[in-house]
Amino acid sequence: MKKIVFAILTFLAAITCGQGTAYGASGELFVYPVAPDSMTHLQTRCDYIISRFWDRCNFDHALREPEKFNRAFGDWISIMPHASADTVHASIDRLLARFVKKAPVVLELASMAENWLYCDTASMRSDEIYLPFARAAATNKKLSKAERARFEAHVKILESSSLGSNVPAIPVIYPDGSKGTLADINGGSILIFINDPDCMDCSLARVRLSADYNTNELIKRGELTIVSIYPGDTDDDNWAKAVSAAPANWVTVAMPAADEYFDLRTTPVFLFLNSAHKVLANNLDTDYLLGAFRVANQNSSKAQ
Repeated sequence: MKKIVFAILTFLAAITCGQGTAYGASGELFVYPVAPDSMTHLQTRCDYIISRFWDRCNFDHALREPEKFNRAFGDWISIMPHASADTVHASIDRLLARFVKKAPVVLELASMAENWLYCDTASMRSDEIYLPFARAAATNKKLSKAERARFEAHVKILESSSLGSNVPAIPVIYPDGSKGTLADINGGSILIFINDPDCMDCSLARVRLSADYNTNELIKRGELTIVSIYPGDTDDDNWAKAVSAAPANWVTVAMPAADEYFDLRTTPVFLFLNSAHKVLANNLDTDYLLGAFRVANQNSSKAQ
């Protein structure tokens, strides 16, 4: 985060001082755009830079300088949190459209985006910004099946669990052995809780949620359904542990294909859905949930 803030402050310093040649004159690939002095709001200035960022880039030269190209790409990415979503997506679409017939470049762009935005060491995690790059590589038929495979897997996960997406009807198995799909589980609001009995953080989150007064009140009134998902098959030894550990007022299921639809690199995983299974929030932690449930219960109690 400090790197991102530093990059933005550096940009703003150059913009404020009107130094259009602050970049490009010291070994960089090209001169970055400078917002006019008449633009006084941060978002407006960042929109200006984002939308014109690549205008002076000689891509033939840039592609022969992969380290500098990657650094410029990272600078572009670092401003995006302060720009409008429409401007960001339009800029990404223009860049990808430039290389739609050049599969190796699409692959390079997707790989850079993965490193900056999605991998474990990403300096700025953003599924929303990464998705169009991953989708471009996943759907490019000029890339080999092996080259597309990783990005296809990422797209499937992001399209299943990103903000605003609808979680698919993923097959699940109940403790009694019966089968169904996630779509069969109803509730006013639904909290997806993907956890493993051997995960200490999962166990702590389970205990805190199950003991919380506000959470239980919301469940009692039918305003909240917690779905505890074991990301494995029922023939695993841990399935029995998962069933015994889950509170009686939760819905407990096994989901063998969980890793195909959700990012399970770290657990527990929480997703908050509405009654139509649309993702309203993700990347949540237990403290946030307990605070949100406290407010929700207080508001609901006052309304009755």
